[in-house]
Amino acid sequence: APPSQSGTARWLDAVQVRELEPQLHKDVVGGWWFPEDASVDARRLTCSLRAACVGAGVQFMCGEECEATSLDLSGGTCRGVRLADGRNLAPQSILVANGSWMRSLLPVPVVPHKGQSFSMRMPSNTPPILSRVLFAQDTYIVPKADGRIVVGATV
Repeated sequence: APPSQSGTARWLDAVQVRELEPQLHKDVVGGWWFPEDASVDARRLTCSLRAACVGAGVQFMCGEECEATSLDLSGGTCRGVRLADGRNLAPQSILVANGSWMRSLLPVPVVPHKGQSFSMRMPSNTPPILSRVLFAQDTYIVPKADGRIVVGATV
């Protein structure tokens, strides 16, 4: 069964699964359905977020020389950041977006996982073969609104 924090989940038998996804293989015996599940196009979201930030006057700093090497923490507040090139910044607001590597700056329980993904597109005259995200152990298949299908795995 899915973890309790996964949201609403219902077990569907083979007949119910094929009612939702008729193209599934005949050997599929059932599956969990998460009716509240959703996905976004990360590329479009990132572009929109960047445009909104630029419009709000955000300065992006990218590259090895801009790697955050330490934070100036005082009273639970980040007052500044030291960069790999030796600069110390003390802006009004700081967002350090270094994902799994945040643990090198703060004791957070985040661990990187290696993953791989690829996308494929069905021929334009072919109807979609999936309408919902499919999950298996360490693997997922996500149909996208633009017709792509993204297949990914965590190893």
